[in-house]
Amino acid sequence: MRVSRQQAAANRERVLEAASTLFRVNGLAGVSIDDVMKAAGLTHGGFYGQFDSKEALTEEACARGARDSITAVQYEQAPTDGVSDAGSPLRRVLDDYVSAAHRDNPQSRCTVAALAGDAGRASPEVQHVFASAITGMARALGSAGHTQVDDGAAADPDYFLLAGMVGAIVLSRAVREADPTLSDRILTETRERLAACGPDGASPPSGSGH
Repeated sequence: MRVSRQQAAANRERVLEAASTLFRVNGLAGVSIDDVMKAAGLTHGGFYGQFDSKEALTEEACARGARDSITAVQYEQAPTDGVSDAGSPLRRVLDDYVSAAHRDNPQSRCTVAALAGDAGRASPEVQHVFASAITGMARALGSAGHTQVDDGAAADPDYFLLAGMVGAIVLSRAVREADPTLSDRILTETRERLAACGPDGASPPSGSGH
């Protein structure tokens, strides 16, 4: 039975959404086509009407997740509900990103933090997706951190800030079950030391916690 173009487009969106979520939780290699189609509420046979291969799905799902991650960084820089004392843009980004909520909910959070290790073992095409995502996120962070410029020109990408944020999430997840205290400490110390590097802070504290 043929479906309308509108239904086909809706089905494709369901598949992409399901794949993005499952990849963030289980990794690129830990998710099968059957897993994705079941999560999307569709039959396996419908997959190849939408995508040529799992690789094609992986590229598109990661690209979608990466765009969402960039948008989230941009969104967190702006005060919400008219609150003017919610801290600096950098503080808001750090409080949202380097957090237990992010660590504990990979299914709905940053694709780069969830899948950076997988991308290192993926195809060059998938790595190109992550290269674009990393640059996009670093550029968004440049306007929140200490690389902000004053003449209206675009800020430089802040790869240092991004690496610290992503690394904190990766490491805190790596030990969350075995050592929750250490997991929390990684988040807290990274968040505070990165905040100290920002425009409203001094240099990072030396030797703190070591």
